[in-house]
Amino acid sequence: MKKKYLKIGTVVLFTFLGLGNLSAQQKVKKNDFGNPPLTHYLNDEHTRSISLSGYAEAWARYTQLNPGSMINDQEKSETSDLSLRRIRLKLTYKPTEKLTFVLQGGATNINSNQKGANNFELLDAYGEYKFSDAIQIGAGRSTWRGLSRFTTGPLNTLLYDLPAYATSNAGITDATVRELSAYVKGQVGKFDYRVIIADPYTNLMADPKLNVATVSRNATNKDYSGYFRYAFFDTENISSPFNSGTYNGSKKVLSIGAGFDYIHNLMWHKDDTGTTQNDDMKNFAVDVFYDAPINKDKGTSISAYAMAMHNDYGPNYVRYVGTNNPATGVNAANGSLNGAGNAMPIIGTGNTYYLQVGGTLPYFNKEKSTLQLQPAGSIQLSDLKGLKDNAVIYDAGISLLFNKMSSRLTFDAQNRPIFTNEGGNAVATDRKWQFVLKYRIDIS
Repeated sequence: MKKKYLKIGTVVLFTFLGLGNLSAQQKVKKNDFGNPPLTHYLNDEHTRSISLSGYAEAWARYTQLNPGSMINDQEKSETSDLSLRRIRLKLTYKPTEKLTFVLQGGATNINSNQKGANNFELLDAYGEYKFSDAIQIGAGRSTWRGLSRFTTGPLNTLLYDLPAYATSNAGITDATVRELSAYVKGQVGKFDYRVIIADPYTNLMADPKLNVATVSRNATNKDYSGYFRYAFFDTENISSPFNSGTYNGSKKVLSIGAGFDYIHNLMWHKDDTGTTQNDDMKNFAVDVFYDAPINKDKGTSISAYAMAMHNDYGPNYVRYVGTNNPATGVNAANGSLNGAGNAMPIIGTGNTYYLQVGGTLPYFNKEKSTLQLQPAGSIQLSDLKGLKDNAVIYDAGISLLFNKMSSRLTFDAQNRPIFTNEGGNAVATDRKWQFVLKYRIDIS
């Protein structure tokens, strides 16, 4: 089996080495590295093509672990580790001006505690037909989702990663933020939209609990979501499901968006009489994104994002998640409500507010327009019904951009709350730090 994958990979690699050479001969626009993109055009008008893209993200990290966290059979209070957060390789094929097919594979959260669980796997496989700019339809397995700007996953993030609330259902109703779905999207002037109907996966199901919602064991209903946005200045590209976290001043963007995500009877709980009640998942969000140059000659820019989200999963639902978790388990006798590793409350029934601000500083070398710093910071406040205290998460970081956003080194410091059960109430009793040094390189 391994030999088979090696042969396939070798064929793909050498094919696109050839395609890159062909592209270079056609005087196409160069990427951030000054090289021609890995695109081969199938006609003289450059309207039909086949292209290869992707990226890789590596982390070096120090984490103050949640109480009771275990690594193998040893209880640990802190750890340092290396990991591959994401690896992606995407093939985009446009055989006609109207038809696009996307095939993407990758691996996620490869760290020393996963012990071979992460293989290079199929992530996206979907086709799209463009009737006009206003109406485009697609179907397959993809990250086309609604709700908020960052629900679909990462692209040009200001900090080390997207805020965890944005992909809060990851691993519950999807697989690596993917679902089998059909969608309609389009752009009319300054307005763009996406509406999706999906078959959600059924993960992390549990028996009903008293006055605390959990994911139901019943058959799952359709997942309906949408996102609607208006741009006051420059419009944004909607060919991909991903939305940019910053343009580093290459555009002037001010957009206002609103979205929803709904699944009938996704959750359930037992009421005071012991009767099982079904609960709908009903999520709504509004957000504002601003990105603009300050001084184009110096390379300075500003970027800001604000979001308010209302989530209803049923009574007292709280989800604790540890991104790329370095721990393998938790000693329940010494543990907190957070659970193992770096887990924290990232979503639940209630309201979540998020603010992120950053920007680029002047180029180190103005003549070459390379090397610049990009500081950023964020705060997330979640007022959840299942927590007595608000959950507040802080992030602050700075990136060194080697070739704009296509090659960058990011340092991030994150401070998270620790919740414990005191008299039946979830109370914030402590805080822990996580420090991440991330390098990302894009393939384009």
